[in-house]
Amino acid sequence: MRFPVRFTSDFQLGVAARIARTRGRQPLILRLTPFAAESAKSFPPLQSVPSMVWIGGSEPLEYPEVARFSNGVAASAREVFLQTNGKLFRRRVHEFQPSPRFRLVFQFSGAGVRGPENADVLEAIRIAKLSGFLTLGLTIFSAPSELENLIALHSQLEQLDLDGSLIFADDATPDLERAVAWARSSLLDGRWSNLSRVFNAAASPATRTVRRAIAPSERRLAAQATGTDFDLDEGAQA
Repeated sequence: MRFPVRFTSDFQLGVAARIARTRGRQPLILRLTPFAAESAKSFPPLQSVPSMVWIGGSEPLEYPEVARFSNGVAASAREVFLQTNGKLFRRRVHEFQPSPRFRLVFQFSGAGVRGPENADVLEAIRIAKLSGFLTLGLTIFSAPSELENLIALHSQLEQLDLDGSLIFADDATPDLERAVAWARSSLLDGRWSNLSRVFNAAASPATRTVRRAIAPSERRLAAQATGTDFDLDEGAQA
């Protein structure tokens, strides 16, 4: 009997999360810098990648090798989350392979899903779903005063039949942390609420919810060791 992709995906993600907790391994968070062909280097080798990977930062689809890396990580039984603004997805969709372990994460803004600021995202989601990809919605919470807009936006996200939703805080101030914790517990189920906390550091360069400050010298050594030009957060220590 063949199970639906969403069920298979949720089951595998649950297994990966439990393994990560029991083994004390953090996800790999790749915070890509703006792409420059003359300075671009290869992605980390697959053998160094833990069970869950977030690819975010500057637009990942600008990187020629991102599809090869994503497909390889997903095929090696890791869970991949690729954040994209959707603008380049139509051009590159044929390079990616749909998989229960590969999820496209699309960020929404404003108070309405169908606002002009979300046009590229909606079109990319339409193409992704027709092509068999798993799709997630992402909202980034910048201030407690945005709570009403966030609630309205998530009620509309449910109509898109996405495979999950994530809520990130834009910074770690106490008021915002309390507001985003309430939003996650009220608007998301336990799985996506937990994953939102785990991956929050990948939301934007301004988000720094890491447990330990990493000195610039450590970042340079990590980049040299893995052959990357990425900003590797704490979770990148494989």
